[in-house]
Amino acid sequence: MIEPDGLNLLRLLKSNRGWQEGSLCLPVGKPVVALLRPIVTKGDALSDQDLDNLSEWRNRFVKSFLTEFDATREQTRRWLVNSVDADLGKILFMLEDLNGNSIGHLGLGFINWDAKYGEADAIVRGNPAPKGLMKEALQTLIKWAKSELGLEEVCVRVRSDNTAIDFYRKSGFVEYKRVSIMASQVDSTLIWSEREGHIAPFLVYMRYAHA
Repeated sequence: MIEPDGLNLLRLLKSNRGWQEGSLCLPVGKPVVALLRPIVTKGDALSDQDLDNLSEWRNRFVKSFLTEFDATREQTRRWLVNSVDADLGKILFMLEDLNGNSIGHLGLGFINWDAKYGEADAIVRGNPAPKGLMKEALQTLIKWAKSELGLEEVCVRVRSDNTAIDFYRKSGFVEYKRVSIMASQVDSTLIWSEREGHIAPFLVYMRYAHA
């Protein structure tokens, strides 16, 4: 069975080969004002700074996610290695300015290579950024996903009580469906899942409509 070229590219970007020199980073802006650096997910090559940022921002914006818990550095390490690295349809990028300062992270997930479908995922701005930079970074990521990974459809799912909905609208996403969700407690984690007929909040489905 022949694997898609995009899948092989994702494997390369998540490994520890090549990104140190910046050759595999995605330039953001014209002129370039920032870079999207692939976050390495191999256990022996994880960045300490990435682990700190991902954990701190996850806790700061916990209400933006469909799973709510207190993230530790070790949990983040296990998540990168066991979930992100092992997932053939998921990748994360760190958005950095030209001095190497981390601004936020953006990702792609739920990629279906046969259907050429994927979702914008884990979009978080953790530090101050010039106006419009996160929008430009997301559009850059989507353009790359279409041209280099071969995706034809990119969507996003966001909680209706998340103000990021406006950000996605301004970035080119259009709502096409919403489904009610309900929270359930599993140990120390609060999990939001779809539950038809339940009262708000909702999970809002949006499709990228801009070329």
